[in-house]
Amino acid sequence: MAELLASNRLKHISKRVKQRFTENRTLLTFDAWFELFLKNPQPHLRSAAQYTKDVFDYFGKEERQLPAGPVTRYKIFDAPWSEGQGRVAGQERVQEEIYRLISGFVREGRVSKLILLHGPNGSAKSSLIRCIQSGLETYSQTLDGTLYSYAWIFPTDRIEKGRLGFGGEHTRPNKNPSYAHLPVDEIDARLPCELREPPIFFLPKSARLELIEQLRAEKRVDPAFVVPRYITDGDLSPRDKAIYDALLLAYDGDHEQVLRHVQVERFYLSRQYGKGIATVEPQMHVDAETRQLTADRSIANLPRPLQTVPLYELSGPLVSANRGLLEFSDLLKRPVEAFKYLLTTSEEATASLPQFNVVLDQLLIASSNEKQLLGFKDYPDWNSFKGRIELVRVPYLRIFQDEVAIYRNQITSTSINKPIAPHVVEVAARWAVLTRLEAPDSDRYPDSLRHLVARLTPTEKLELYDCGKIPNWIGANESRELMGAIANLYTEYRGTPLYEGQLGASAREIRTLIQKAAERVEYRSLTPLPIFEELQELVADRSLYDFLRREPHRGYHQPDNFVAMVQSWWLDIYDDEIRHAMGLVEGTRYDELFERYVRHVSALVKKERLLDQYTGHMMDPDHDLLDEVEEVLLAERESRDEFRKAVIGRIGAWGLEHAGQTPNYRVIFPQYIERIEENYYRQQRRVIAKNLQAVLMYMDEETNLSEELRAVAKQTIAILANEYGYHPTCVAECTAHLLRQRYDKDLP
Repeated sequence: MAELLASNRLKHISKRVKQRFTENRTLLTFDAWFELFLKNPQPHLRSAAQYTKDVFDYFGKEERQLPAGPVTRYKIFDAPWSEGQGRVAGQERVQEEIYRLISGFVREGRVSKLILLHGPNGSAKSSLIRCIQSGLETYSQTLDGTLYSYAWIFPTDRIEKGRLGFGGEHTRPNKNPSYAHLPVDEIDARLPCELREPPIFFLPKSARLELIEQLRAEKRVDPAFVVPRYITDGDLSPRDKAIYDALLLAYDGDHEQVLRHVQVERFYLSRQYGKGIATVEPQMHVDAETRQLTADRSIANLPRPLQTVPLYELSGPLVSANRGLLEFSDLLKRPVEAFKYLLTTSEEATASLPQFNVVLDQLLIASSNEKQLLGFKDYPDWNSFKGRIELVRVPYLRIFQDEVAIYRNQITSTSINKPIAPHVVEVAARWAVLTRLEAPDSDRYPDSLRHLVARLTPTEKLELYDCGKIPNWIGANESRELMGAIANLYTEYRGTPLYEGQLGASAREIRTLIQKAAERVEYRSLTPLPIFEELQELVADRSLYDFLRREPHRGYHQPDNFVAMVQSWWLDIYDDEIRHAMGLVEGTRYDELFERYVRHVSALVKKERLLDQYTGHMMDPDHDLLDEVEEVLLAERESRDEFRKAVIGRIGAWGLEHAGQTPNYRVIFPQYIERIEENYYRQQRRVIAKNLQAVLMYMDEETNLSEELRAVAKQTIAILANEYGYHPTCVAECTAHLLRQRYDKDLP
């Protein structure tokens, strides 16, 4: 019974494989392919550059709004084929530049340069390339991404007496007009095209060009479509051209007889199997080579006239990558002599081999770290290479949330065998981004901005980049001007040799650091606390990394200080979470207070009275309320009148963009409401300290707790678990640290 079940399942699987093989039109005669071509010619006329551009377009794009301005994110870098595994976080400007260069190759009709991604180690250069490679593989499996090449088919003697007519009658049999679908046992030899060239190369160039123009006139080819030079000028590879010429001679110039031997096959791009995608590693030196087939035993299966024709087999990454993408990993780690051929290959799309030149169609993309590129620029032939290379800078991420996204899918319960507290990856990511930022040069900004820019701390600059948060010390009017300058801040170092994001901690190092923190036996869970200890050990050894040895400048380049800054930032977050969990005050109370403030300010500015919601009588604006709130909110030396006008002005601007909607003050003024919350909690320190102690005592199962404190502790732990995701072990370790750091002196 089990054997029968297994047999039935296997038959079902085999049937599906056969069905897919047929539906995908995997093997065709040349005539059948030509019919497909005439119906929809454009996909068959694509170059590797056009195909890659189509891959980007196939996965789509979206506009992402950042404080520094909108950017386009290409969804191919979200790795949808693997549910986001291998996704590239951020780097939208790099994505835009790659797409722009590929589009330029398409318009030019040829790939004329090598794309070189350069940046510090671990800045996602390889990840960007992997996404493009995987996107190519995935797209080639779709109907839109269908790619065809060909193979030569030579049948056995019993199919055609006299070895394909050589030495016999040159007659075309009525049966089997094509050998493309012959059974395996009726085929003596099958020679696939090593370069996976398109079947259209079997049309002579003049006829090919004439046909394309006719199809364009018939509007089967888009007028804007640029037919690449590879299609218009290309020809069969040297080996296949030799076979073609020998067959044409044997058949007295009968082109149709030659095409009987052509089997058109669909192929799928694959990095693993070296089909249209290949990677040249630094240690490899031979990227293409030839081997003569006439000395090979397999040549005996070819027709006799072909056995006297010198045939060569091509191999190597340049050959494997044809019709797709060739990656040079860490290109500049190789001796320059090993890739000098790229001067010709990148510009003319050819490879010179001892016996002949090979015409190629592939996108060339390479990676290099910054130090190697800097050394390469001192090479005597640098200018020659520069004219054939497009440099694309790939810095470390400078947007905090993008850095967090790198670790989100990697630091999980499956990779860490301890309970994981919230904010673990955030603290590590925040420290990493801080190490990458540069102090802005205030002299580059207008007079009205210089004093603001000069005063920006690394933390404030990080928050500007990340969410457009304006520092608390900046007044309402100046905040608008600084918001308008974020794009300039972000691009300030773009053209400089030492650019922002060139130096700092890499994501690779941070991943290792988090794993090491998880292995600390003195902690029962992975909270930010072991992360801080690992960071402190890292910064203590300045010999490890260049960024640790940089001279401090206006608070920047101080990774040891950044550890303390991030720890304080995390304590603020946990402090806020645990206070909310204690239920000291409802979150909406602050929104209501600010809403009351706005109503009274509005009435004061308009010189109106307003309705008292409790008495129902008209009343004057409450100056005590205004003074109480503004005491908390006003920046240094900020005018009360100017502040009030700015608040009303911002609400008015929001109303124009959100017509008919009730203003959401927590969205419009998040920093103001946060300040009001903080002011309230400063007045509740003793209560908080007592409750923190109660939480720890409750978790230690101490019995001398009052029922009231026991209820508070139980509620706090439950809310931290249900609303914030804290495991009890994490609560114990984090709460004990918070109590020691901030509230120990407030205990009775």
